[in-house]
Amino acid sequence: MKKFVLALTGPTGSGKTTVAEKLSKQLDKCVNIDADHIKHSIPSGFYKDESNPGGWSFNRWKLVGKSLGLLAKNFQVEGYDVIINGYIEVEAWDEIEKIISISHKVLLLPELVKNQKRDNGRSDEIKMGKESVKAHQDYFRSNDYYHGFTKLDSSNDTIEETVENIKKIIGYL
Repeated sequence: MKKFVLALTGPTGSGKTTVAEKLSKQLDKCVNIDADHIKHSIPSGFYKDESNPGGWSFNRWKLVGKSLGLLAKNFQVEGYDVIINGYIEVEAWDEIEKIISISHKVLLLPELVKNQKRDNGRSDEIKMGKESVKAHQDYFRSNDYYHGFTKLDSSNDTIEETVENIKKIIGYL
């Protein structure tokens, strides 16, 4: 079977990281690349932005995309399936796809109320707040780039059910 590259994205609190971690552990020779690890390694990319409901924005998306693409390519060359998960702007996805072909694109998009409830249950250091969750939801619902993604409404699914749905999408079931 040809190795896959799965793009897994969605609004804050949609389950991206949890699903990607669980999925990568269930598959042989699979790596989970969390975009937040790359993004947060560039502290100068964050800036105060009063127009953003969360108060902060990020402006190094091209660099994040190039870094994720190179990392994913290195793992694929070594025979790994690759999951790239995280909230990533289109500019970064474009850079990733200049380096590596993404075989599957999945957008986790739970109902807004469920999404906000999940975010509210997070620790204060990673909680985004209702306004930010709504802004993320609006971004994914209105941006034409994400129309090419398989949308999964994970509102009423357990993590395990969401993982199983993604396994079907990537051809593991």
